[in-house]
Amino acid sequence: MIRNEKGFSYPLTFCVILLAFVVLSIQLELYVSERKMNNESVTMLKQEYYYLSAVKWTEERFLEEESGEVSGVYSFTAGEVNYHTIKVTDSLYRVTFMLKIKDLPEIEGTGYYDKDLQKMIKWNEKN
Repeated sequence: MIRNEKGFSYPLTFCVILLAFVVLSIQLELYVSERKMNNESVTMLKQEYYYLSAVKWTEERFLEEESGEVSGVYSFTAGEVNYHTIKVTDSLYRVTFMLKIKDLPEIEGTGYYDKDLQKMIKWNEKN
């Protein structure tokens, strides 16, 4: 009876296959979650880059133009930034940026430009 091994290989094979399936499922789950995080990181970096570029270009426009009423659109490969200025005080302007990237909701950012300092002094983003 001790040396009778009939029917032993099927449960062992089943356990090995089941273990391999579990390990592969875990690896697939990790791969999918890493891909999602990578795509989200790329999207966030694009948003930050587009906002930073728009802020720098707007600061340059303020330096070039005397009137201070600066508005327009900056176009990028994957989206565009609309901006509009409002005069708050004699030397302070509020610039509203609307970022639209393909297939994503529009994001609004507000910056305050100081003519005396010749730079943006405050920044807020609304999601």
